[in-house]
Amino acid sequence: MLHITSTKHGEATWRVERKRLWMESFRDCRDDRALDPAYRLRMDGSTVEIPNGTIGLVYFGEDSERPELPFVEERFPAHHDLWEAVENAYWDEVEPLEHSRLEQLNPEALDYTTDQWTVAEIRETAWNIRRSA
Repeated sequence: MLHITSTKHGEATWRVERKRLWMESFRDCRDDRALDPAYRLRMDGSTVEIPNGTIGLVYFGEDSERPELPFVEERFPAHHDLWEAVENAYWDEVEPLEHSRLEQLNPEALDYTTDQWTVAEIRETAWNIRRSA
């Protein structure tokens, strides 16, 4: 099951497998004019441009290889609030408490899973919330 966690300036897609957090993609939601074209960031750190991809979108890994959160955090340190939200949403899933760690950390951050909503619905909701903020 995929999670999509979003904050005001970014959106991360990730999944949990055997209690490990694997990053799938990241979308920078700042002003599109200042963003790079879409690309894939390989595990060795090299990149492959994705022509006609969504501006600001970065896919991680290749085939079945995906990085864990520290790999992504290192490469996108300006999005610390998003990585912190992803980490808290991860802990909410693998070791739930009576309260949400994510909501306590950042009530504006959103986390949805693909079994709750479709990816398109999640992105549209997150985008609308960001616009109204």
